[in-house]
Amino acid sequence: MNSNHLNVKKQSSVKNHRHTWIVTSIATVLAVLTIVLLPQNKGYSMLFIGIAGGHVVLALIAIFTGWILVPQTLINKIWKRKTIEGFDFGWSPKWIYGFLIASILAFLFAVHVYISLADSPIIQIIAYSVLLLLAVNFFIGNVIIRNSDRTTQITLPMVDILANGGDTILDAGCGAGRTTIAIAQALPKVKITAFDKFDADYIEEGGINLLKRNLKLANIESKVIIETGDILKTPFKNNQFDAMVSSFMIDHLRTGKKQALQESFRILKPGGRFLLIIMVRGYTAFGVANFMSLFITSRKTWKKWIEQAGFKMISDGKINEGVYFCFEKPLNR
Repeated sequence: MNSNHLNVKKQSSVKNHRHTWIVTSIATVLAVLTIVLLPQNKGYSMLFIGIAGGHVVLALIAIFTGWILVPQTLINKIWKRKTIEGFDFGWSPKWIYGFLIASILAFLFAVHVYISLADSPIIQIIAYSVLLLLAVNFFIGNVIIRNSDRTTQITLPMVDILANGGDTILDAGCGAGRTTIAIAQALPKVKITAFDKFDADYIEEGGINLLKRNLKLANIESKVIIETGDILKTPFKNNQFDAMVSSFMIDHLRTGKKQALQESFRILKPGGRFLLIIMVRGYTAFGVANFMSLFITSRKTWKKWIEQAGFKMISDGKINEGVYFCFEKPLNR
């Protein structure tokens, strides 16, 4: 199995949470000013204190769950992963324990708010209810993650992604190889490039070692090339691949979703098809992503972006707690 690793600079996790500290600082200043200048309006000061405290708790949740500061090596020493004989696409310790810790912290803060805001019953009930729902939501996310089977392979929709008769497929965002193996089993004669940054916190060690292990177990090492890089700026040539598959990766990008589609258009051959599987709003998304799931990009917007990138839509439908789009790069492009 060939491997070509590119050095990709990781973005600072602290920068991704900068808004938390900004909101906390502003809310704290407003709370102090309200207490000093408007001592008779305790409700406003307690509201600002609640906002500041809530964002501090969110920051602490991120810190304690390892999404900012806790190194993976330290987590690995505390939590020993059970070895299994078959495929292992499992979650990282940070991801598994993160939701449970977040649930406990949110519940404790809810109790604290309920006791400390006794003089402001309306704000007390609102803040307590929101935090309690947040704690329950995090706990549900913990249950969903813990009950997900480490060995379950992904189901791909019945679409013809090699209508052009080619044999090269790019698995963009391959992770631990769940989709890569599914492609190889469905299309045994194709050549697959497994492509990822291998920096995701929710897969142990970004998935690179699990990927190599799973490919070996599937006996497809010789037909898979591992490439490390960024989907926003890939190392591939123009019109290089006959088809692309991406499962629950591009929709996870904080920014650059449209750019990822444009880059995919560049590296696909004319007539090449792209099978894109993404998360949509629903109970599973809400259990895992919490209230942030309400901001997940809609199917209508995805279709618009796909067309703007130059693709022609072939089909779409529901699959694996999400939806899929199969679209094609026109022959004249």
